[in-house]
Amino acid sequence: MMDHIDIHTLESLRRAKTDFHNKLCRGSSDSDPLLLQKLRSENVFVLSEFFFLLSAFDLIASPAKLEAYILSHNEQLTTLIQNEEQRKLMGLEVPRLKRGVFSMIQVHKAKANLLSATPGLDQADIQRLTIMLFSPETGRRVIESMETAGFLTRVATPYYSKIVQSHGAVEKYFAEYLAQVRADVPHNTTPQPEVQT
Repeated sequence: MMDHIDIHTLESLRRAKTDFHNKLCRGSSDSDPLLLQKLRSENVFVLSEFFFLLSAFDLIASPAKLEAYILSHNEQLTTLIQNEEQRKLMGLEVPRLKRGVFSMIQVHKAKANLLSATPGLDQADIQRLTIMLFSPETGRRVIESMETAGFLTRVATPYYSKIVQSHGAVEKYFAEYLAQVRADVPHNTTPQPEVQT
């Protein structure tokens, strides 16, 4: 039996996600068809969610919050490395997970980057923080696509690193995506009692 609320919810999610990608494509500073195709990828959606969460939790503006977030990330990876069953369930290998762990030196550098003249996250730090979402190489390609589209800027430093700064559009579009889903999905999900005749 078809559940109309489930179908409506699925339609709402799809419609909101399509609108999100449409906004990215319309807002792109480069209209190359190949780039626009990349902006419609799931990986771009996932990285946009990541930047939205950075903004929502105010991590870029607070070195202390960022440190707590990174340490929690490290703890989660360590737990996964030690839990073979959970690792296999998620399709993740130990070498990849280890690439996502921050050393304390890297934690301090990440905090220092927020206090620099060009505050932001090092691209390598973003790749570590998203290691469970996609490989570092995939992360690099997605960042480059979003930079080409004008949503991100990568600032080269004297230390051979690249600080990634968001211009705020992807966070705004993602917030609008969530608001659209929230407004469109039916709120009354309680089954109505059958009328006895």
